[in-house]
Amino acid sequence: MKKSFFYLFAILIIATILRVYQLDKVPPSLFGDEIDVGYQAYSLLKTGKDLHGNNWPSLVHSLSEYRAPLFIYSAIPFVGIFGLNEWGVRFPAVFFGILGVFGVFLLTKRLFNEKIGLLASFFLAISPWHIHYSRAAFEVTMLLTFFIFGTYFFLRGLENRYFLILSAIFLGLTPYIYSTAVLFLPLLILVLFFSYRSLKPKRTIFTISICVLILILIPYGLQTISGRAGERFNIVSIFASRDLRDKVILLQQTEKLPGNFQRFFHNKGVEWGKQISMNYLRAFSPEFLLIQGDPNSRHSVHEMGQMYLFEIFLLITGLLIALNGFWKRENKLVLGWLLIAPIPAALTFDGGFHATRNFLMLVPLVIFLGMGIDRIFNNRELLSKKKEIWRCLSITLVILIMFNFIFFLHRYFIHYPSEQWRAWHFGFKEAMQYLKENEKNYSSVFINNTYEPSLIRFLFWVEYDPAKFHKEFTTDQPNIKVTGFEGFGVNKFYFGEFNGPFEQFVSSRSLYVTSARDDITNPEILKDPGIRLLKTVYSPANEPIFYIITGNNE
Repeated sequence: MKKSFFYLFAILIIATILRVYQLDKVPPSLFGDEIDVGYQAYSLLKTGKDLHGNNWPSLVHSLSEYRAPLFIYSAIPFVGIFGLNEWGVRFPAVFFGILGVFGVFLLTKRLFNEKIGLLASFFLAISPWHIHYSRAAFEVTMLLTFFIFGTYFFLRGLENRYFLILSAIFLGLTPYIYSTAVLFLPLLILVLFFSYRSLKPKRTIFTISICVLILILIPYGLQTISGRAGERFNIVSIFASRDLRDKVILLQQTEKLPGNFQRFFHNKGVEWGKQISMNYLRAFSPEFLLIQGDPNSRHSVHEMGQMYLFEIFLLITGLLIALNGFWKRENKLVLGWLLIAPIPAALTFDGGFHATRNFLMLVPLVIFLGMGIDRIFNNRELLSKKKEIWRCLSITLVILIMFNFIFFLHRYFIHYPSEQWRAWHFGFKEAMQYLKENEKNYSSVFINNTYEPSLIRFLFWVEYDPAKFHKEFTTDQPNIKVTGFEGFGVNKFYFGEFNGPFEQFVSSRSLYVTSARDDITNPEILKDPGIRLLKTVYSPANEPIFYIITGNNE
């Protein structure tokens, strides 16, 4: 027991170091959703209202959509402790990432044994997929942890019935974390009941647990009826894909068969089925898991998959063990979890290789890895008869693990920040902090929206008073036109686009934050004697991102 405690403690220390080291530098900047999490938490902390002035909402209203609130709420104490910065925004993901490693140990120990539990938690601790998502404000890290503990308490509840209520609470809260849970939750409940249907808890406590689950879900259900909870899915769903509808129409028009029989081969149902099947299978593909990973630079480090290459041998071994013992309840649960995990992602048009929406696959994957390596090192027959082969196999495996792990660390901490800074909207921090220090010297400030929408980044990095913002903000749609600029305003700050010869309207009474990608602020124009360049914000690749300028003509 003491040895196991030591191993678990060491695993949690490793998990902590991998998730905390250079947290403010890797990933290289806070991207838009992280900024939104931070300022929403800051607004709730200071005023009890979200960005749009809603009191402790069951769905948080961001500038672009409605978001599940629980991860934002969890960020409030961390923003209160660390402030509006990378640590305050990202530490909730770190916390839930480490807690998830511990939770996998508890769950796997409950399902199998302590040794497999330690191995599964170790593989989750060093997982590139899990490390990356535990270092940025991705809600799915919290979601995965809640599903882990919800399942763990369900298993505990089969012996101690009061744990079923805890399970209902954890599982019932998952839709308030991330939208993937809306479909995954009922599927997981079906898998749990199918796997453990022969074990019947007492009817009274079971009924109470179901009532608790329903009561927790009622507010979310009301938001779903109103249409707010489903906004995001309606945007990314394959059922709403215009490209797919256009494809069906084109095929029906170009292929003429007697009796319009082409409609049998080319219709929305067939195309939806093909797309869902393709997305589902892609989640299990070597290209996604082992070779390239998610093509989105924000979701993977590239030049490697979501998992390590060496893990394929352990994964296959663990999977074969589970399939061979499919009649066992614990194997049914883990296999069932793996089979249902990609379904929510498969229903979205880009879901096949989407690491965020497929994140729930991690639990069965690391459990299979633990089962695989446990079986290999517990093969006493091979150990006793062929010691040299066994020793060679062990050394080879250790070398592969070390090589893959070191390659990932080098790739992630050295190359990733300098290569993928664009995906993380690098540059706003330095630009807005300069503005915060100098805006008092100007009567108006104009901020360009060309690079990325600037309002939420401005609010975050200048720590704009949320109560003041609630009173001043009316719309983020263009409603102000001044010479050379069109946009909207908050106090003396204006957000939008420059649309005229810049050198003709620039004023020394105003400060301008302009994107380097605009023709209106190209290097030649900046040489104009009427323009004074105050600061250039550069990327890690030494490319200009922002020019901060004022007039030199008054």
